[in-house]
Amino acid sequence: MRNLLIVGAQRCGSTYLYKVLDDHPQVSMAHPVRPEPKFFMNDPWTAKGKDFYESTYFKDRKAGTLYLGEKSTSYIESPVAARRMRDFYPDARILMILRDPVLRAYSHYRFSVEHRLETLTFSEALNAEAERLNRAEFSTSVTPFAYRRRGNYIDYIVPYLDVFDASQLRVLIFEEFVGGVADVQALYRWLGVDDGFVPGSLHQVFNQATGEKEEQGNAFRDLALGYRDSIGRLEAFLGRTLGGWREHHRGLCGMTV
Repeated sequence: MRNLLIVGAQRCGSTYLYKVLDDHPQVSMAHPVRPEPKFFMNDPWTAKGKDFYESTYFKDRKAGTLYLGEKSTSYIESPVAARRMRDFYPDARILMILRDPVLRAYSHYRFSVEHRLETLTFSEALNAEAERLNRAEFSTSVTPFAYRRRGNYIDYIVPYLDVFDASQLRVLIFEEFVGGVADVQALYRWLGVDDGFVPGSLHQVFNQATGEKEEQGNAFRDLALGYRDSIGRLEAFLGRTLGGWREHHRGLCGMTV
């Protein structure tokens, strides 16, 4: 039996990724999808070992299962969780799905508002972020207020490369992956499962933020400018340009970004 772990990022389509994997007859994802297991962030649980993990989350595994998989988006921020994954499953496949960081930040903000974790406006929340992160007072597994910081994706990829070989890590881009049968089947092929399968959830929408959207011109522009360096570093890691993100940010800034 092989293992895969979706480690993030938050508000980037990880639930969609979970669904197109769970649809596959050769993949059994951990149930339920909510609350996320966050198993490898829990000291007492990990101390119980692999048998406990697999018997707790994969009781209903399919007969033809080749992969057991889990999704917990807090993992992307936890080098400790990464090391525990390696200790349990040194050959695991690690999946990250990333979204235009400006849109991710605003989706994250709307999600926090929806769940009554946020009372500030988006601009106020961005301005207060550094102070809030320094205070580090929150009840969730990771801070709900890292709207800006969490979009610097390369900063979270590098610690995983210290633990896993690059060949075990696959980074997917939300805008390319969601609804794209060729990209979904390329992921199946990378995993070594039947790549001719078309998931029933291919065109479905999951976990969409609710509530009214508001115009965020200045905040979006400032975010786009701030992400220039980290996007460049991510592109260097991926070996390609993220043209869709770049085009969107040029439109926001009226300049080359």
